[in-house]
Amino acid sequence: MGSVGFLVTKSPSELSFKTFLDLVDIWCEEYLKVYLISNGIYAAMEGNRYSHTIREISRTGNVFARKEDLMARGITREMLIDGVEVLEGLDRVVVDIMENLDMVFTF
Repeated sequence: MGSVGFLVTKSPSELSFKTFLDLVDIWCEEYLKVYLISNGIYAAMEGNRYSHTIREISRTGNVFARKEDLMARGITREMLIDGVEVLEGLDRVVVDIMENLDMVFTF
């Protein structure tokens, strides 16, 4: 198929985050890119309930956390799961989604 992206705005404590995880299981054979923005950045923190899943995705794909959302919530790079990349602004997300992904899901 190609690249599949997930734009995650919900925290791991919200019900729709589970839907994201279910879809990751379905698309696990594809190259995944996950963009954690807004409250979704809580999933980038080490020690959260789904750290193992985020870590696994980052080994075979990319996981990004938006810098501005991290800063707004007092989350530092040291608190992030190894493999999570910090990106600044939304322009990179928009370009990547529009030009490089075959399919995108939002939560």
